[in-house]
Formats: sequence, structure tokens, C-alpha cells
Amino acid sequence: MTSLSRLFRLTLVHGALLALGCWSLWAQILYRTPSRYVGAMLTIVAAASTGLTVGFWLYAALRGAGATSEQLSPVVVGQKICALTTLAFCFYGLFLFTNGKFDLADPTHYATDIVRIGMEETDLARGVPIVWADVRSWRRPDDVERVMLRPDERKRLWGGQAVTVSVRPGFYGVHWISRIEADVEKRSRAILAMAPDAGQVRKDLAQFYVRLDRFAEGATAAREYSQRFPNDRDFPVHIAWLLTSRDRFAEVIVVLSDVAPRRQDAEVYMLLGYSLGMSGQQARGIPLLETARDMQPKNWWPHYALGWVYGTQRDYRRELASLRRAVELRPGLYDAEREIQRLLAIVRDPPTSRH
Repeated sequence: MTSLSRLFRLTLVHGALLALGCWSLWAQILYRTPSRYVGAMLTIVAAASTGLTVGFWLYAALRGAGATSEQLSPVVVGQKICALTTLAFCFYGLFLFTNGKFDLADPTHYATDIVRIGMEETDLARGVPIVWADVRSWRRPDDVERVMLRPDERKRLWGGQAVTVSVRPGFYGVHWISRIEADVEKRSRAILAMAPDAGQVRKDLAQFYVRLDRFAEGATAAREYSQRFPNDRDFPVHIAWLLTSRDRFAEVIVVLSDVAPRRQDAEVYMLLGYSLGMSGQQARGIPLLETARDMQPKNWWPHYALGWVYGTQRDYRRELASLRRAVELRPGLYDAEREIQRLLAIVRDPPTSRH
């Protein structure tokens, strides 16, 4: 009974250490920091400590019941060292996790290339959970950064490939890499030089620019695609929605200015009219929004957009009416509901009547 109780305690302790070690590895790979040696070395040591936890548990489970104290003493020492190491890496993983999780800054994107991927040419690499890439450094000429690769990145990256590395400053000021992806711009430009009518390549390029917050280039690429493929209405509208969600009104105008005259399309009118209105071109934007509203009277979005555009002209009564209608059609628009409460006070007590 004593042996079973001891085995249960060992299993509980080692199970907890194993879980903490795995979590630490996850944090180190997901919120990885670029370095020449340290980052990869720490991750490998953490993986070894986690693996040894399983090994010590198996040894204790299989031989602990009949082993002497002299035989078990090396195991006990190893267990303690392993436990302390795993706990230390757990705190290190917590530091990396909070450094990345609470980092709200936009990433900076660097074009570089992969020099090599660790163990990529051996069969052993297929079964190893930890693989790194040596990437040409964007910080120091003639040097490399060693970066841990996530499982999804291992499937689509290879040595010698041109890539874009997204680096964020970190909540604690420790830079970390949020994304490594193929350099779509370099690849696409090479293809388009030979095949300018490669439509999917142009779409991939526009989306790549928008994903990297290179909005002006994304808008230009989407417009070039639309000019070559005028019958594809969906793609420019998709890009326009992405840009609208980031309040990139000037870029939406670039994307849709050629699309709107070609068809009677309420969604195009909505997006283009809203962007024009919010860019100070209310005389052009409001008619488009009103047309979209009349074409889709049950759609909350034209009413919502019209309300904010009317507000830029201080046309408070029409702003109030439009936002009220938007909230009727789509309850839960909290920003519109707050604006309605503000407008009610203004309409009851117009600024011109105040002393």
C-alpha cells in the first residue's frame, strides 16, 4: 500500500511537471525571441528537462518499489534537478507569454531569407518537435538570427527561401517574432514580369500588402488587378472591406473608384460612399450611400455609415435618424447607441441656442 501511495504521488508530481514543461515549450516557440544561440539553446534544454521528467517517472515506477536507498539516490538527485529546471523554464515561458500576449504594438516587417533549417536534411528531423531556422539578420550585417519554427511554418518554409519576418517590440521591450512567411512580393513580382495576366498572383500580392499593413501598395495592387479583370467584382470588394475595417478611406477610394461606374452595386456604393464621406468628400459620398440605402433598405450598414457621414457635416437630425434606424435593424451597435444619446441632448438643446 505504501508503494502504491508513493507511486501515486510520483505520478502526480511528474504529471504536473510534464504539463508545465510542455506549456513552457509552447510559449517559447509561439513567442520566440531572435538570437544567434541563446533562444534555441534554452528551448532545447527545456525540451530535455521535460523529456527527463518522463524518464525519471518511468524509472521510479518500474524499479522504485524494490530498489535500495543507495540505488535511488542518483534518481532522486536527478529528479530534483529536473524539477527545478522545469519550474525555472515555466517562469521563463510565463515571461515570454506575457511579453507577447500584452504587446499591442504593430509589427515591423523585414524582408530577408532563410540560410538553412536545422536538421532539415536528416530523417531524424521529421520526428523532432523542435526545429530552428537560421535567418539572415535584419539587425546585424553578415550575421544570422536563429529562430524557432512553429509546426505550421515547418511545412511551408525551406532553406534558401526568401521570407518576411514580422517582429514586434514586446510588452517588456523584448523583441519577439510573431510570424515568418514566404516573401510573396518578391515571388509575385518575378512571376508578373513574365506573366502579367497571372490573376491569382496579383490577388495574393494585394492581400500580402494589406496583411503587412502596407495599405497604399495593397490598394494599388488591387486596383491593377481590377483593371485587368473587370468582371471580378468580389475581390476588390473584399479588399475594400479589409481597408474599411482599418479606416483606410483613401485606399478604399483607390480600389473602388474604377469599380463603381461599371455596375449598380449597393455594397460598392456603401464602401466607396462611406470612404468619400469620411475623407471630406461628402458631396460625392452621401449620394452613393443614399442610393445604397434605397437599394437595400433592410441592411443596417448604409444607415450606420450615413449617420456618421451626416455627423461630419453636423447634420445632427439626419445623423440621429440614420443611426436610430441602424440600431433598429442591428441591435447591439454600442458606438451608435452612445452617439444617439449624445445627439438627443444636442437636438433638444441645439448649440446655436446656448448662451
